[in-house]
Amino acid sequence: MFPQPSGAELDDFYEQYHAGTSENVGFARFEARTAQDFPTKASLVQQMLAGSRAPHNCNWRVLDVGCGKGVFVRELQRLGIDAEGIDVSTEAIQAGAAAGVTSLRSGHVETQSEWHGRFDAVTMFATIEHSPDPLALVRAAHYVLKPGGLLFLDTGVCDDFAARWVPGLIQWYHPPEHLFVFSTHGLRHLMTRAGFAVAALDPNFERNPWRAAAKRLRNGVAALAGYAAITTLFGSDVYERMRRETKLPLGALAFVIARSGGDLA
Repeated sequence: MFPQPSGAELDDFYEQYHAGTSENVGFARFEARTAQDFPTKASLVQQMLAGSRAPHNCNWRVLDVGCGKGVFVRELQRLGIDAEGIDVSTEAIQAGAAAGVTSLRSGHVETQSEWHGRFDAVTMFATIEHSPDPLALVRAAHYVLKPGGLLFLDTGVCDDFAARWVPGLIQWYHPPEHLFVFSTHGLRHLMTRAGFAVAALDPNFERNPWRAAAKRLRNGVAALAGYAAITTLFGSDVYERMRRETKLPLGALAFVIARSGGDLA
């Protein structure tokens, strides 16, 4: 088991997280891959904010928490949305500013007391699992939102078919980056405790339905085939040991849309 890192240890870790070093080549690939989803996510944010109104009739203000180098902020701005970003990594904020995304700041959203009721929406992609206190983070999102404001977040989940049966740990178990892995029930409970009402929860998010279906099929087949092969060839004891020790590049991504306005629990 890994001990929970201190706040100072996490700040130091994330100062190096976005640096262009050889050790972070894998993260650079992850950044590029997740950015491919940003046009779909930005359009969804715009559509949800618009509701029955024309998108260009309102100047919405959106905060991207865990913004990294500001790639999603730039995507929102491309749609005409007044978007800002915050991230604990000054390295990432400086890289974003150098790339022309200037509406970014380094820090923790939990400490921005001057932002009360400032934003129409908060986005939090591949972020909540990195927080040592997810409830405090989501409550901070509630604090900076206007009444009825929207929260959009995604994170890996541990309770889909593949995660239950694949002979190994899914990719979301990855300390010290990922400190929490959620079930869909846990995500709903977290939203409620933070004062949100869940409007939608997709437990297998992809940028189009064909990719979602293909990933669900791939993960399911891998789980069943792996379970059958390992238990048949090596027995259940080996299977159980692999479940604790082997990491596999599989896992479902949950996408949550929630509306603020409830009481904190």
